[in-house]
Amino acid sequence: MAQLTLSGGLMLHADNRSSFMRLPRPLLRKKPSSIKIKTARHPQSITTFPVRVHKEDNQINNSALSARKNFKDIAKKTEFRPHSTGPYGNFFATCWANGKTERVKLATEIIESLWLYDDVMEDVDHAGAVEVHASVRDTLTGQQPDKKSIVASLFKNFGVRLNQMDSKGAPRVLAALKAYLDNYDSQKTPFNTIQKYTEYRILNVGYGIMDAFMQWTMNLCLNEAETDEAHNFYMSAGRVMGLTNDLYSWNVERTEEVEDGDRKWNAVPVIMQQYDLSEEDASVFLRGLIVHHEQVTRELGQVLLRRFAYSSTMTKYVEGVSIMLGGNCFWSATCPRYNPAS
Repeated sequence: MAQLTLSGGLMLHADNRSSFMRLPRPLLRKKPSSIKIKTARHPQSITTFPVRVHKEDNQINNSALSARKNFKDIAKKTEFRPHSTGPYGNFFATCWANGKTERVKLATEIIESLWLYDDVMEDVDHAGAVEVHASVRDTLTGQQPDKKSIVASLFKNFGVRLNQMDSKGAPRVLAALKAYLDNYDSQKTPFNTIQKYTEYRILNVGYGIMDAFMQWTMNLCLNEAETDEAHNFYMSAGRVMGLTNDLYSWNVERTEEVEDGDRKWNAVPVIMQQYDLSEEDASVFLRGLIVHHEQVTRELGQVLLRRFAYSSTMTKYVEGVSIMLGGNCFWSATCPRYNPAS
């Protein structure tokens, strides 16, 4: 039985046994490339998904530090946020915990660069930012960077390196990056309902990039039929990631100044306005939405696994998404970027 929920998503009712993702025994016996993180001592992390960290976390974190150094060399006056560092592992090491090490390292360098790029763009007016976005997008897809855009030049080798590492899978990852940059900062009108905001947040949070890199680092490539069948699961997982990011980033965003007439882009103030709630009650409401969407994602994952008879490809994909969502939540709940006082 299904029903529409307050969040605009689909709620599926099932017995307790089906609420957990079951994996084929052969895959469970394989030695993982990741280490389980004990989350019991961190009640602030509300995820119901597993949390693991890549065994080569140090190497992965060094890739993030490399990207950081490149940006600091050309934007010395920009105040960069902590970004992907974390007390229990780098963000990307927890999200792509079972990915191939060299691929995770390159993916980390690329997305860390995008995060640093976001810091630089905060000081650029909208018209100028759109021009730079286009230059970065074109540079990633193989065009020569505009000589005036020093920032875009930092991305010029990423496309080549992706293709050298995996010429078959690189186009899909580059397409996801292009789509993100095409729509980056495109929404100027604030949303007045959490339902509409949540759907926009799937794209805005960069879930398409995270999913594409997750597949790429694990040497997965869903075909067209598999991708179509996985659409609802994909969208539900994107809702989880977007809202989870908002819950924990609100710790710092709530005190940040915004320009006159602007609004904070976060689910908490949207919920406060829509339902006339206090900040604390809106945060509790948001936690409930995240748990709800996690439950829906689990159920849709089960539907997907049964649809493909627990095939190796689909099992790895569903498992990879689960670990990515669990890692995103746990990292967000403990990282210095969102918890500067801890």
